[in-house]
Amino acid sequence: MNLISQAELGRVESCLATLLPKSTESHGLEFFVESIRSFVLAGGKRIRPQLCLWTFAHTGGPLALAPAAMKIACAWELFHAFLLIHDDLIDDADSRRDQPSLHRRFEEQGGLCDKTGRDLAVVAGDLLFSAALDTLHDIDLSPALYRRELRLFSRVALTTGLGQALDIVQAGKPVARACEKTLLREYHWKTAAYTFEGPMLSGAVLAGADEDILSVLSCYALALGQAYQLQNDLFDLASPAHEGCDLVQGKRTVTLLRARSAMNQGDRRRLDEILEELPNANGQAVALAEELRRNLLRSGAPQQTQALIDQFLAEARQASRAGCLPRPLATGLGELLDSLESQYFTPV
Repeated sequence: MNLISQAELGRVESCLATLLPKSTESHGLEFFVESIRSFVLAGGKRIRPQLCLWTFAHTGGPLALAPAAMKIACAWELFHAFLLIHDDLIDDADSRRDQPSLHRRFEEQGGLCDKTGRDLAVVAGDLLFSAALDTLHDIDLSPALYRRELRLFSRVALTTGLGQALDIVQAGKPVARACEKTLLREYHWKTAAYTFEGPMLSGAVLAGADEDILSVLSCYALALGQAYQLQNDLFDLASPAHEGCDLVQGKRTVTLLRARSAMNQGDRRRLDEILEELPNANGQAVALAEELRRNLLRSGAPQQTQALIDQFLAEARQASRAGCLPRPLATGLGELLDSLESQYFTPV
């Protein structure tokens, strides 16, 4: 997803670097601070900063507020990094973006035991969340605009936390008790709210959008975000299972639930057995996940998920045509959907 120029992406990277803790201020924790900086600055799509800056520009944001837009955009990226660190701890993930996850970096670079590496990663995530808040507090805005931005960020942060809790609870339930409606609520809270809705609304708020525009933009962003998560679920089925993938984690997905519902009793029993065995399968986890993947592909459920994705994209398309939207924003939202449908939302 490339919504802004390479020059502006470069400014995002430069801004992020200034907002992170510095080793010169670490008082003997150089490896700790440098590991955090490396984790945040090592890469990533920067989807959230891009969406924030893109929406600010397409809603007619004034040039005088461009520095504030950049800081708000980077606050969302810091929040994202905080979530990734804690997510890797929850999932016991060894890697992130083809590099060691942060708790593993602490173990390797600091010569620390597993528990100490994990404990430091918890603190690192908390520091990045604090850095995001500090970034917002440091922005020079009118009191009314500042309160709107902070209220939005706080609301989305709370929603995302509830979504993470819902994900953990769902993963611990027997699959027979999992509910598609609850999973879609999780997708809304955990992914759509902070990846799409929060960044887009914050850019529009800064640009002076009224409540009608914000309401339409929220509908667009949440529909797009849920379609995005469903597409991620399908991508996980497109290639063989591997360490760290959602299948190995035994994640409950809409595709999984729909496949199970359509299976005969014998196939359903085998699927349940695999999900029960995965948490303690050790060296057999990947093989079990691969069997699960093939069963899901044979079930026809991915095609049903594709239909649901199309439904969410249609909702976003309808929102993009609302009469209250400024013409540049309406045109941009439609073009963004066109681009994503051709580049990202492709049948698996």
